[in-house]
Amino acid sequence: MTEPREIRDPVFGFVKLSGTESDLISTPIFQRLRRIRQLAFANLVYPGAIHTRFEHSLGVCHVAGLLSDSLKISEEDKRLVRLAALLHDLGHGPFSHISEQILEIYTDKESLPKHISKTEKIHELITSDIILKNHDLKRLIGQAKCEKIANLLKEGYGDPLLRSVVSGPLDADKQDYLLRDSYFCGVKYGIFDFKQLHRELRSVDDLSTGKQLMISEDGVHALEQFVLAKYYLTTQVYMHRIRLITDQMLTRAMILGIETDKIEEIEKLYKYSCDEDYVQNYIRWDDTKILVSFTCDKFKGKYCHKLLKRLQERQLLKLVFRKKINELPEECRDTLRKISKPEYRTERKNLEGCLCKVVCRTIKDKCFRQIRIADEDANMFIVHTYTIKSVRTESRNDEASILVEDGSAHNHFEDVSTLFQSINENLSELFVEVYAPVEYDSPAARREMFNLLDVPIKETIGSF
Repeated sequence: MTEPREIRDPVFGFVKLSGTESDLISTPIFQRLRRIRQLAFANLVYPGAIHTRFEHSLGVCHVAGLLSDSLKISEEDKRLVRLAALLHDLGHGPFSHISEQILEIYTDKESLPKHISKTEKIHELITSDIILKNHDLKRLIGQAKCEKIANLLKEGYGDPLLRSVVSGPLDADKQDYLLRDSYFCGVKYGIFDFKQLHRELRSVDDLSTGKQLMISEDGVHALEQFVLAKYYLTTQVYMHRIRLITDQMLTRAMILGIETDKIEEIEKLYKYSCDEDYVQNYIRWDDTKILVSFTCDKFKGKYCHKLLKRLQERQLLKLVFRKKINELPEECRDTLRKISKPEYRTERKNLEGCLCKVVCRTIKDKCFRQIRIADEDANMFIVHTYTIKSVRTESRNDEASILVEDGSAHNHFEDVSTLFQSINENLSELFVEVYAPVEYDSPAARREMFNLLDVPIKETIGSF
């Protein structure tokens, strides 16, 4: 076994690893995470955002250890929690969350074994497959511990307190990515009082469920700051205009690569099946291999090649229309709310075809020299909808509400916080955007284009 070591980290200073953890990060399956960026192509707008799942995983392991100490978790359980935190992202595919969306589209969940829940996320199933079947992991930590880690990341193991450290509204994953993404993007949106938050966390006995992670009454303000940090980083970084465009271009490249270009390698990558051959093929792919493989001359003329080349050279599609859903005719709103969902791909394609015609016609009719259509192919026009949730809803994310310990009472954070009591949970904003292959010569031309296309696009969407 390797000796314990310390690794320099720009966020936490030093991350201490045990001998076993050091051995784990030296395995090929973990080193693969060095080649998967945390935020895909966010570096096209935040040049420093080139950090990877590798350093994020080290950070999550470190935070999980600190949380375990704050909550007085036993040394044995702390070791387990740290290992789970270290390995939690092994199932990420190329460009991180982009792969999650495509896996969900092309995996036939009805064909999966009955013991697999249809609601489980595919990249989490792949993480479980890797932990349970990878020979290096089994050799280093044993089959029994691999099974415990897979259970902890999946359904929970033993005390729910352990589960909350690796997956919950205050988990180590969120704490690391808020601080790490802020650091590498060069912003302050995700900063929160890390040490104060940990000081005020509590492990509280619950007669029905066992120990639960809660926050003390004195920690409410630190928790408010944490929740607001998550909200601001989401709205200002993860939903930045360029980030949304690049994510959609990547997704479209893979979808067209499968459906139109008929590239077998992409289909094999994203059509999950729970067998060892699939996992062995999956882990061969990373960001670099996708770009190198499908931008070579062999695929020239294919949509996948064209879109990936655009991303490589920062020749991005442009935002030509943006509206809140409630600014559009009422009769089209229900369809628009669902237009980005996989089951509405036919409707989306039809709408994009209509928008391609109206945008090209409008720009050509006006004969503006400073505004040009670079490509009149409907596949290069993208309609995308997304929601900015109320910060009160964001406080829970997909998990249960955070509880505040107040003497013998346990109240929901949103009901204790004066700040969050004043926020209407039902208030959320749903936006529709259109991205198109247009070119312009100046900011003034961009504004002119926006004004020029506003009415015809709005009418096209409304009539659709």
